[in-house]
Amino acid sequence: MLMNHATRGPAPLAQRLRRTTMLCGLALCTASATHLARADQTPAPALVHVSASASLEAAPDKATIQARLWEKTPARKVDDKAPDSKAEGQAARKARESLESRMTTLIQALEKAGIDSRQISAGSLNLRHEQYYERNNGQQQPQQWRRTHLERPISLALDDLDKVPEVIDLLLGAGVNQLAGVQYQISERDALEDKVLQEALTKARHKAQLMAETLGATLGSVQSINESSHSPRPQMMAMRADMAEAKSSGSEYRPGELSLESSVQVSWHIESAD
Repeated sequence: MLMNHATRGPAPLAQRLRRTTMLCGLALCTASATHLARADQTPAPALVHVSASASLEAAPDKATIQARLWEKTPARKVDDKAPDSKAEGQAARKARESLESRMTTLIQALEKAGIDSRQISAGSLNLRHEQYYERNNGQQQPQQWRRTHLERPISLALDDLDKVPEVIDLLLGAGVNQLAGVQYQISERDALEDKVLQEALTKARHKAQLMAETLGATLGSVQSINESSHSPRPQMMAMRADMAEAKSSGSEYRPGELSLESSVQVSWHIESAD
């Protein structure tokens, strides 16, 4: 028996293109895997990590003194009756007049002592109501009282530290109700902080250079820098206004010195002499 066999022709174009694309993709994946394997074998750059610090002591050259004056109205009982608004208003007005008079007298005394008006900052009036309880003998329930507190702050910025004792005596003599103390500061603080930072960086580079040269390597470019500084708050000399009886024109106030510190961590790339 004779059988007819169909002759196979060439594969369709689309099929040949798909086969070619698969082969190319396989080749690209193999090349990428080879490249990544080689990249993983690349040694990490050699680095040297150095820490250094520097500090500087500086004497303060200015001071700030803060104080408060206040007046309180006579306390009134709080009961079921409606408060006497007129009487309370008159009492508050009288307390305010007394407070303003004390502040004016204090400012005039400071200016007479040679304190420039631009160095004196007299704050605005603050007012608040206070309530408290008080138990008298024989009372089962404590009595509630109410009064008004009026207050004004004053701040003095001195660039002559020799005037600090005199100003404190004036404040105490004027009967300030609260004396926060003396706050010592440095006027050229920013410039001194820059100087300390430069010194710390110079020390770090010197250490890195010494380490590299000793080990026969060459110091390269900087890879990272971290810095932390410690600048203490303005030094405060605490005082209390109720120590007015202890004041003396011969008092001495010695602020000492303030310390500024800076620490750095720097990493350099190093190259072997080989």
